Amino acid sequence: MNERPRILIAIDKFKGCLSGRAVAASLRAGILSENPDAQVVLHPVADGGDGFSDELTHHGFCRHVAETVDALGRTIESSFVERAGTVVIEMALASGLQQIEAEDRRPLVADTYGLGLLMRAATEHQPSTMIVGAGGSATSDGGAGALAALGAVVRGGDGSALSSYGPIALRQARGVDVRPLAQWDGVAVYVATDVTNPLLGAEGAAKVFGPQKGATNDDIVKIEQGLERWADILERARGRELRNAPGAGAAGGLGFGLGLGLGAQRLDGLDTFARLSNLNSAIEGADLVITGEGSFDAQTTSGKAPLGVLRHAQRIGRPCWVVAGRSDISDAALRSLGFAGQRTLMQLAPDEESSMREAARWLVRTGAELMRVALPIAR
Repeated sequence: MNERPRILIAIDKFKGCLSGRAVAASLRAGILSENPDAQVVLHPVADGGDGFSDELTHHGFCRHVAETVDALGRTIESSFVERAGTVVIEMALASGLQQIEAEDRRPLVADTYGLGLLMRAATEHQPSTMIVGAGGSATSDGGAGALAALGAVVRGGDGSALSSYGPIALRQARGVDVRPLAQWDGVAVYVATDVTNPLLGAEGAAKVFGPQKGATNDDIVKIEQGLERWADILERARGRELRNAPGAGAAGGLGFGLGLGLGAQRLDGLDTFARLSNLNSAIEGADLVITGEGSFDAQTTSGKAPLGVLRHAQRIGRPCWVVAGRSDISDAALRSLGFAGQRTLMQLAPDEESSMREAARWLVRTGAELMRVALPIAR
């Protein structure tokens, strides 16, 4: 083994605290404080949510700025990235929760029209492939807003076109003209997500993801009604069903809307990022891989970014450790998944508030500890 240890940090954001790159930089500082000769490579990852497009700018993608609107229709400046005919759009940068203050969230009216405008702006670069990262959405409109921005006409009971596309508006929808979407036939569209939920029902977009967008129990009923009406209309227009497909419920039903409206296929978010950023090559050059995210729990083990990094590390035969703010997974359960071990900020910080407020400080200490504990095991 190389005398200078080679460490790859392929970690996701600590949501609400630090970006993936900031997390990785703090870990690197700790590693180098313990072993200044270590070769530390930062390769933060994303599975379709916050940071998905931003991180790709470190891997040859060029950022382009465009004007659009947020989920409430307010004008904002956003961006997408492009490389060699492939455009990647992070829906959260247009129709995401990060664009809206918590007190302003309106899950019954929020829609994806702004995402559609961003997709439309990206066509100026004549892409052959467009990948939409479907994470961090503020919307539950089944992609109706995005399709409307791209040319589809959603009509109400009086035959006039709707002017908004949130769940409340969709309850009044009676038809949709999808013929204008034919202009998209030459672009291969994909939805990158770690979510496999269907559109409707107990595991659907409204009931599972509505609460994190500010929806009350009463709101969830109305969202479900709006999505069901939209599913009936769009499926009738396209002549096939998609509401029960894995990932149809991603990003408030965006997977369903783009799937039927544009023929979009679902891609695993982390695997897509890994391919676009050449993660496997980075893993091959490492002795030890560090991954993780803010909260490591059952949702993580069902397919979020750290598990994806683990899969890639296992294929190449590299040990993979987890660093998280907190973890609900026991060491034994973690090892049964294939991870070499885990360290959390809560093992060092006096309380959860400190682990978040001073996350960078605790990450530095965690990085130093990993050099003492994880690297000897890896070797």
